[in-house]
Amino acid sequence: MGEQVSYEKNLPEIPSEFIEPYAQRFLMMQIESIAYGLITPKQAREYLSGVQYFIDSFSGIHARFATSNTYYKFCRMKDKDIVKICRKTFNNQPIKP
Repeated sequence: MGEQVSYEKNLPEIPSEFIEPYAQRFLMMQIESIAYGLITPKQAREYLSGVQYFIDSFSGIHARFATSNTYYKFCRMKDKDIVKICRKTFNNQPIKP
């Protein structure tokens, strides 16, 4: 039989001021990856959902609200709008319809 896996159930929260810059950087990484066609908006939504779950589970209340508000807005956009904004952000030029 295998060994029982154990984990610490009462870890202290990760302070918001530590985790928020990483959450913001992760969002920018997704925007950049979409802009260059490396991932789809659907994939970015899935990745952001995972990060949001981690932050909701382990961080302070301020980080929960900050990422929830930002990620929610991004994830509720239509794919074509996400791609348009991502390309504009990383190419510094307007997207022509």
